[in-house]
Amino acid sequence: MTKIFSAPRAALLAATFLAACAGGIEEEVVIVEPVLAEPSVSAEAAPSAKVSTTIAPRPLPVPVPSHQGAARRGVITAGDIDDALNLAAFARYQAKSRKELKLPMANLATPVLAQLRGADGKAAPGVRVTLRKPGAAEPFYSGYSGVDGMISIFPASLGAGRLREVELRAIPDGQGAPMVQRLKTGQRAQVQLPFNGKWSPDFLDLAFVVDTTGSMADELAWLTKELKGLVRQAKRAAPGVDIRYGLVVYRDDGDAYVVKNYGFTKKQSLMQGWLRAQSAGGGGDYPEAAARALASAAGMQWRSGKGERLMIHVADAPEHDHRAKAYLQAARTAAAKGVQVFGLGASGVGPEAEYLMRQAAVQTGGRYMFLTDDSGVGYGHMEPTVSCYRVTALSDLVSRVLRSELSGKRIEAAPSKVVRTVGSYRNGVCVN
Repeated sequence: MTKIFSAPRAALLAATFLAACAGGIEEEVVIVEPVLAEPSVSAEAAPSAKVSTTIAPRPLPVPVPSHQGAARRGVITAGDIDDALNLAAFARYQAKSRKELKLPMANLATPVLAQLRGADGKAAPGVRVTLRKPGAAEPFYSGYSGVDGMISIFPASLGAGRLREVELRAIPDGQGAPMVQRLKTGQRAQVQLPFNGKWSPDFLDLAFVVDTTGSMADELAWLTKELKGLVRQAKRAAPGVDIRYGLVVYRDDGDAYVVKNYGFTKKQSLMQGWLRAQSAGGGGDYPEAAARALASAAGMQWRSGKGERLMIHVADAPEHDHRAKAYLQAARTAAAKGVQVFGLGASGVGPEAEYLMRQAAVQTGGRYMFLTDDSGVGYGHMEPTVSCYRVTALSDLVSRVLRSELSGKRIEAAPSKVVRTVGSYRNGVCVN
């Protein structure tokens, strides 16, 4: 997506975010391969490209926002929604948006929803689990319980079909027999384990998928400046964790490139160099090559085992309509590898991009994040189609997301960091 931007604006955003990474952290914890020297480049000729029509943002039936603080001018602000914790509302949003936007819908029927608790009664993140069709010899899913011991898995999306029941096996860390329990799909179950769970990941694979068309200069500058501080704070949640960084950048057909995949590296300095080498340009119409970029990222050499696999997709435009289905397929590929997709809707994001990015996030266990207007920086931001959220500095939000995943405990913003609250928000759940 292309729009006019100013150099002072980019410089302002790049400079002011350094302050967000300095100093101590105030927070509220809630329990509920080889380095590639050159990127691989995908380029396609495009005699023509289908252009989707942007639908004007729809007004939201939400309570009047309550202002709890003042955003520092120049600091980008953001909110987020964890749709896996609000599935009933998301299902309504998904059905309505599909009808209005005429875009494909991920099959999220008959979800497996559970929260694991250990013998001590506490939430049990990081427990290895498998899911089987009743009586099946092999599982259709193998992974780990997530933040606060939550499990949100969609059998239909993984090719297992619409199931009424599944067999859950929770496997202790070390010796011992697995606990086996039948679960009905479509309802959140509380599963009591005979052992405790504790999340201590061996590694973090952290990849960024970034739209680098002309409208994305500010977001690119933010990521380049803030990556080091974000990772430094995240490491505090999992000292000694082995980190690899990945980068995929993309534009669209007819631009200098379509997709560049830099692969993974353990060298933060190399990752910073990759980011500094980028510039925002190209675009020209609204949609971009998001599906091809997400598929490229999903196809990277992600590590398996007891670790975190996080992909952050930063974009302000959707894929072309005729490739929207491929975007959702790329998300399914990521989910099958245990890769969580976190979307970040940037300045100018519209209903089509929100719809696709939220579907990718929910089916992979990620969240959808979005920029807000609270700091007065840059262009206006579309109000998301959610009934509740909290606004903080973007750097604070991304840091909390990383630390939540690495610690296994959902970390909420400290009251002093909350700029504004919309709706009735309670630990990620919209209760209004």
